Amino acid sequence: MPVPQKKAETILSAKDRVYQTVQQWIIDGTLEPGERLNDMELAEYFSVSRTPVREALQLLGEQRLVQVLPSRGTFVTDIDVEDLQYVYEMLGGLHALALELCIGQLDEAALQELDALNLEFLRCSGMGLAASVEADYAFHSKICELSGNPYLRSFSDQLSLQARRNENRFFRDYQHLEESFECHRRIIEALRVGDLETAKKEMRINWQGSLETVGNGH
Repeated sequence: MPVPQKKAETILSAKDRVYQTVQQWIIDGTLEPGERLNDMELAEYFSVSRTPVREALQLLGEQRLVQVLPSRGTFVTDIDVEDLQYVYEMLGGLHALALELCIGQLDEAALQELDALNLEFLRCSGMGLAASVEADYAFHSKICELSGNPYLRSFSDQLSLQARRNENRFFRDYQHLEESFECHRRIIEALRVGDLETAKKEMRINWQGSLETVGNGH
């Protein structure tokens, strides 16, 4: 019988390995705002040359997760309250647009998947902050995916890096997570009945609530 083709394994380049790992360290708070990043130490840690480390740090700089200060070095970007306002405003607007693009086209299977993701978010709220933040990201990411617009999803993912970083640092209130779950639920129900205005309103309320929680914890 013919032997099935072996699935190709994803092998990350040295640059991507450094980039993805350091990005996650910044998002989950392993690396603190203002912390200095030494490219020689990172190269030794990952057993790579300094070139892929510098390339990875350049990508992280483009995402505003690190900044290079001339004659001083590379540092994890500080938290900027004014910048947070821009991030959450943009996420609220993008995700409201995603709802507009997908409403009326969703079948019950897609709505049930959103229900399941929201229930997973509620379940993760009892498993620690990092799990809750990632589950919330999965819910919103699915809505962007259902919009069918790859550019919207890409822009949302970039902004979500900042949001997830801030939430991992400042979310401490379980009540906010419960409120967010209920907001998600109302968004899904509005989508189910084709009520675009309510869905968009709840989406903006959801992101505004996140901004206020982060701002109060700052």
